[in-house]
Amino acid sequence: MNRDVLYAWIYPLGQARPVVCGKLELVRGRRILFSYDDAWLSHPEAFALSPDMPLRAGVIEPPAGLDVHPIFDDAGPDRWGHAIIDKVFNPQRRSPLEYLELTGEDRVGALGFSRSGIEYLSVQDQAFHATDLAALMDAARALEKHLAIDAAMGRLLRPGTSAGGARPKAVITHEGQAWIAKFPAEGDQVDVCAIEHASLQLAQRCGIRVPESALVEVGGRRVLLVKRFDRENGARLHFASARTMLIAEGIKDGEMGYGDIADVARRLSSDPVQDCHEIFRRMALNVCLENTDDHERNHAFLFTQGAWALAPAYDIQPQMLGIGYQQLRVGAEGYAPTLSNVLSESRRFLLKESEAKKMLDAVVKQAREWKSCFVAAGVSVRDVEVCEGFVMRVGS
Repeated sequence: MNRDVLYAWIYPLGQARPVVCGKLELVRGRRILFSYDDAWLSHPEAFALSPDMPLRAGVIEPPAGLDVHPIFDDAGPDRWGHAIIDKVFNPQRRSPLEYLELTGEDRVGALGFSRSGIEYLSVQDQAFHATDLAALMDAARALEKHLAIDAAMGRLLRPGTSAGGARPKAVITHEGQAWIAKFPAEGDQVDVCAIEHASLQLAQRCGIRVPESALVEVGGRRVLLVKRFDRENGARLHFASARTMLIAEGIKDGEMGYGDIADVARRLSSDPVQDCHEIFRRMALNVCLENTDDHERNHAFLFTQGAWALAPAYDIQPQMLGIGYQQLRVGAEGYAPTLSNVLSESRRFLLKESEAKKMLDAVVKQAREWKSCFVAAGVSVRDVEVCEGFVMRVGS
């Protein structure tokens, strides 16, 4: 078997079995070339995996300066997933193809990977439930502490790679649906799980679509459950981070902004007005909430019903770092977390200046009530006091 070749498979919308869609080939140990499979090119439900990967025969190289197409970065492991793969599987070569292969069926989106282009051979997912959370949390804690991982813990950790981030997590089945369980991490000074749950509640009050979330107590600590938005009635939805979509537009890492995401939504979204307005609300709330982890991989699009649409918001919470700038460019004042900067490019979000001011005022009004929202969602008085030094410290 050629270890420099991996086949990409995809679950067409609503289908339980994947079909092969292309081949990835590792060149010189680093760069990955991709070509669509003829069967996918002729498939009645075929679509381009990314806007910069048109459906055509022949080799498609990654964008300039990159070794891997960003859409495959999205389908690969995050930092937590890398740690799991290294500990549980200990891949010999640790090549990009190995990490893609070993991420498993619980990966975000509708892509899968197999060494065979004829038979789908993948690390299968395992159905865990809320009753497994204590054991999952123990396994995650052992990994964080660099302790030995036995076979039982290894089995528990295998489904742990999911959508984004570096914190301990696992995929579970809860109430018959797929959820992500996010665990407290070693060294947390506050109840991060409760704060994220509360932040999602606040975002919803601001008119932002968020996945359903819940807090459960496990061994005296809280675990956050977030319902997966890339699974719908058992179907898998194709996922592309905002980073992937913006690189397809020719925008480089480190130069991306909220207005650029809105530009993509204007051109490609099935509902551009709704999506552009929501991107504006997210920008405003992240500035108010001191969510400075608002980088381009913490926003995404889903491909469904033949078109792209903005995915629900995720990974929203105060970072409590006080760094004084956002990860995404806000507006004419660059990365500055000020209300004037939020308003500075309103037309890119399909808003007149008066409409943008009204929408911002509505978000700020809700954000000012963050304390009561956090307490109602289960955040302790002590943790609210810690957050108080960062939330709603926004400039005018």
